[in-house]
Amino acid sequence: MGHILLVDDEPAFQRLGGAWLRGLGHTVTVAGSADEATVRFAETPPDMVLLDLSMPPRMDPLAGIELIGGFVPVPVVVLTGHAGHEMALRATEAGAWDFIAKPIDPNMLRFVVDRCLRKTALEREVRTLRERTAADDMGLAGRSPAMGRLREMVRRLGPTSVSVLVLGPTGTGKELVARALHACSPRSAGPFVPIHCGALPAELLESELFGHLKGSFSGAHRDQPGLVEAANRGTLFLDEVGEMPPAMQVKLLRFLQDATFLPVGGRVTKRADVRVAAATHRDLEAMVAEGGFREDLFYRLKGMVLRTPALAERTDDIPLLAALFLRRSAPGLNLAADAAAWLTQRTWPGNVRELRAVVEAAAALAEPGSAVVDSGLLRFVSGDAEDAPAAAPNGSLAGVIADVETRMLREALAAAGGNQSEAARVLGVSRVGLIKKMTRLGLR
Repeated sequence: MGHILLVDDEPAFQRLGGAWLRGLGHTVTVAGSADEATVRFAETPPDMVLLDLSMPPRMDPLAGIELIGGFVPVPVVVLTGHAGHEMALRATEAGAWDFIAKPIDPNMLRFVVDRCLRKTALEREVRTLRERTAADDMGLAGRSPAMGRLREMVRRLGPTSVSVLVLGPTGTGKELVARALHACSPRSAGPFVPIHCGALPAELLESELFGHLKGSFSGAHRDQPGLVEAANRGTLFLDEVGEMPPAMQVKLLRFLQDATFLPVGGRVTKRADVRVAAATHRDLEAMVAEGGFREDLFYRLKGMVLRTPALAERTDDIPLLAALFLRRSAPGLNLAADAAAWLTQRTWPGNVRELRAVVEAAAALAEPGSAVVDSGLLRFVSGDAEDAPAAAPNGSLAGVIADVETRMLREALAAAGGNQSEAARVLGVSRVGLIKKMTRLGLR
């Protein structure tokens, strides 16, 4: 059922036609002239217009349709007692959706009205979906032009099966881009399976990706499917693919070429339907030129390249991102004005990952009952200030911060096997920043 604007100067047709349409369950607004119709249209835009072109003075089809339907794009069905090919052609050229001659056949009118309202409903649904899609940042927050272009490319590439290579500095959200591609794809109901290609040696990486059979190596006590198999009908995300050992690059290339693989210790080829997205902060073209990365694998992965901008390229997004991270970790807290200014002015070598870590740490250590996070606390948490904020009574906050930082650093270093560069990457800080914190906390 819909809202119909009936424009006709004959009182009898207004009364009978309006009653008949209302009997079908529609809402009908009646107008006796073009001027009255424009007023009624502006008051409550209808779902369709029934427009009589034979009202005195005779209305030109082009002028009438543009006058009545010029507010919003709704279908206009022309009614006239002067049927003829010329009038039908002129009305159609002017933008009329359909044409009905008087005297009107009720069955024909019912058919046209039903089709017209279905068209309006579908167009409204499409507009709503487009608006929702445009408003959805897909987890890629930011109002900068660079992020807008990135989101648009993700929306366009998501529904395709093209392999995507995401390039950008560490901490810029490359995995978020891969997840957004997966969410926009026909595979969104399937699994999204990530793996860090530099975290394991070649032998273990092969088993992790392709699985292994019982007895294939020491400790293989049972058959174990790999991540490729787990990602079937979904997306496999190869994070930091530039770190992949050369021995594994050959085996990955074979899988990308024909979607088949052999588990470690197996002799029967398996198949997996997987879309591959890869990411790295390395310059793969330079690695290819130096022989550190296979050229054929590079071009297999490089179906389409997306680049995530460094935070320094989108400084206008910093307050927005900081407020988002703060809202997620501590809904009652807001950024003080001086905090937003300091965040924007500071350089962020660890990019979004570092910004998030600093904001979340500051939120966790804010004074109980505080409504804002100020620049002093942020500077201290980030390591840019040697002393605790003045708000810490008797040094209690400084002690809490030092304990938390010490625990975080020890856990990150333990997980990285003592590798300072890897620990810094996990924490979202530079290696120099990590060493400064370790020195200040007496961990060296």
